[in-house]
Parts: sequence; structure tokens; C-alpha cells
Amino acid sequence: MAENINFNKTVYKKRNYQKTIDTSFKELGVKTIQEQIDEQPTVQEFFDMYNTLFYEINEFGSTNSHEFLIKTSQAYIGSEQDNEIITLLQAEIANLREQLLESKQQLGTSIPEASSILSGVEIGDGDDGSFTSIDGNVSTPSTSTSEIKEGKVINDFQKYPNSTTKQRSKRLGYTQSFILKVQSNNDL
Repeated sequence: MAENINFNKTVYKKRNYQKTIDTSFKELGVKTIQEQIDEQPTVQEFFDMYNTLFYEINEFGSTNSHEFLIKTSQAYIGSEQDNEIITLLQAEIANLREQLLESKQQLGTSIPEASSILSGVEIGDGDDGSFTSIDGNVSTPSTSTSEIKEGKVINDFQKYPNSTTKQRSKRLGYTQSFILKVQSNNDL
């Protein structure tokens, strides 16, 4: 008894084969380039994430910090132009203060010593972090006057309202007691 068995073979053309049979390796986690591009956050999504994570990001550090973001962004946009403008404006302020001092002297107005008025005026900073005042004295941030230090602490409170006194002390290089004194004197 011979029995006939019929085998049916379905043959697809190349175009129909790729449409009918899935030949991708999804089980292995390989993504196409288009899928990878689609998963990248948009600029709006990036800023939404940044705003959400803002206070979780470290203030200082060589990577993954606000300091890192500022430095890389400044390098990208060319902040040197802004620094030049600031230096020129500081020089103009110093020049105007000199003119004011000269006109007061010509009027015979009793005024404090000229060097005390001009001592805090910065006309440019050196590579080592020092500042040259209008009277030619070079000072470093550690030898700044109390008034300049106080201004830096106030600015720090404005820039970083949620920082602790310990963080401010570390960032500015001032004692915690000095920072607390400035805070209480200025209702910060």
C-alpha cells in the first residue's frame, strides 16, 4: 500500500518575503538608528529635565555639576567677549570716579583720602585671580576689603538661595561666622 504524501512549499518573492517574515533581532535589544534618534530627548524635554533636576545637581565639580555646565556653555558661546566688555566698563567706572574725585578737589570739598575711595575699584583681573585697582595696588581675593567680601556673600545668597552656610563657606573661602554675620546684618 503505497500512500502518496503531498508537500506544499510556499515560495515568496524577495520583496514579499521581507514584508511577511520578521528578520530583525529584537530579542537581542539591538535598535535601529532611527529608533535611537527617536529616543533622544528634544531640546524642550532636556530643559524640562534640567529644571526638574536643578537642585539635585552638584554646584561644583569637574563633571555633572552646575560649574561644569557653565564652563562648557561659556566655552561654546565665547564668553571672552563679555569679559572684555566687563573689563572696559570697570575701567570706565574707575575713570569716572577719578573725574568725580578731581572735581570735588577743585571745588574744595572735604573728601576722604583718594586712595580709600579708589582702593576697591577693579580694572582687570590677572591670571592668578588677582585684581589691579585704579591706584595700581594688586590684591587677591583673600586680601579684599570687608565691604567687597560682604558684597560677594550677598551675591552668593542671590545666586544660590538654597545653599547652606557650610557650602557658602567652602565656595567663597570665608568663615561660617562671617557669612552668618553678613546674613543677619542684611536680612538674607
